[in-house]
Amino acid sequence: MSEALSPAQPTTPTSGGLRHNNLGLSHAIVISVAVMSPAASIFFNTIPQAGLVGAAIPLCYVVGFVVALLVANQYSEFSRELPSSGSAYTFVTEGLGPRWGFLTAWIGLAALALGAPYSFVLMSANLQTLILRWAGVDIPWPAYFVVAIGLVFALCYWGIRESLRIDMTFLVFEIGVCVALAAIILFHVGSTGGLPVSPFTPGVVPPGGDLTVGIVLSVLSFIGFETAAALGEETRNPHRNIPRAVFGSMIVVGIFYVLMAYAATIGYGPDHMATGYAKDAAPFDTIARIFGGPIFAALIDVVGLAGFFSAALAIINGGARVLFAASRDGALPRWLAWTHPSRGTPVAGVAMLCGIGLVAGLGLGLLMTPITAFAFFGTMDAILVLLIYMLVNIACIFFFVRKRRATFNPLRHAIIPVLGLLVTLGIVAAAVASPGPAPLSFIPVIVAAWLALGVILLLVTRGKLAR
Repeated sequence: MSEALSPAQPTTPTSGGLRHNNLGLSHAIVISVAVMSPAASIFFNTIPQAGLVGAAIPLCYVVGFVVALLVANQYSEFSRELPSSGSAYTFVTEGLGPRWGFLTAWIGLAALALGAPYSFVLMSANLQTLILRWAGVDIPWPAYFVVAIGLVFALCYWGIRESLRIDMTFLVFEIGVCVALAAIILFHVGSTGGLPVSPFTPGVVPPGGDLTVGIVLSVLSFIGFETAAALGEETRNPHRNIPRAVFGSMIVVGIFYVLMAYAATIGYGPDHMATGYAKDAAPFDTIARIFGGPIFAALIDVVGLAGFFSAALAIINGGARVLFAASRDGALPRWLAWTHPSRGTPVAGVAMLCGIGLVAGLGLGLLMTPITAFAFFGTMDAILVLLIYMLVNIACIFFFVRKRRATFNPLRHAIIPVLGLLVTLGIVAAAVASPGPAPLSFIPVIVAAWLALGVILLLVTRGKLAR
């Protein structure tokens, strides 16, 4: 990924203010990997998984990897034909029409607004705990939250290449530390008793467990792979590089997830996953302390913080570009399409996402506590993104049947989208049917109200917003 560190190449501004040929394949891969936040996802998502599937977490990630690839196919196929900063908004507009495109942008607006508070509320609370542990200084978490939002705004304002360089630095650090820990665990366990294959079988699921929900949590860990599509107007040779980035990021993160899930399982002990790991607030800290000592445990703690920060940075960068494209087309207020005249950054979108993130994160974090707000933001965001995936799956079929009939492929443009639709529909149905205790139980109502408001806007304006 050396391109991400190379000097900026000559660029040409587009009519909308973004820059053509400003980014390469490596940049597109980095933004998708960063949004998936591989280290933070594996650190935290595996805790509830362990209570459901015990030592079968690696199996969940193998199956989840395959399921996520079904949806990635649609983004890859669309990006090959329609590279655009609008991503799903553009794809659905071209496949199903401008009104469905508007609803996609409307859903995306809510999903994007949740990205920064989702990442930063838990990061800030963890940072408060770690600073108190390391330096004996107790600074309230909202202070860290405000500083983090300010840094993200500054980096996104600075430029996409510069902020992606920060993302790549964090990712190299995160993945490097995690893979080093995995290697130590595999070597130690392998040299003392061999490496078991049972974590890749359903037989280790504890009585009363639920492998299906465990797989669902694995699939949710891949959300964000599609962010590379938002760089479609700024990436060199986007018809080739964006599809490669979508699958490339998925492969990198998929292998990472399986490796880390397996290392965590055998490191903590397959027999202790449901009874110990699932009740450990920081199981990777525990594992790192056992196999690497306190210094390695401290590195793992820093990795978790870096993962959340790099994810929020990438979410704001990608999200601002989606808002830019939707606003440029009139699906959202026109002022959101304003870009910096010399830097080519969608400053209006960046400012709005950071502003909403600041208010929502501090408000709900103080009202609910950071950990509860984290679960609330994350669950709602996942449902909203899955709704967008459903629309993209449907749009892919209609687009290639109606507008690309000569290149229509029954497998890539019909069978796989249908399978992707069924999978995402099933996950959304399960999440809505059993969202969890309050305040999570309010999420289906809030999402339904947001969708209803979007429909009302379309009816009131008679579709003018969607044209």
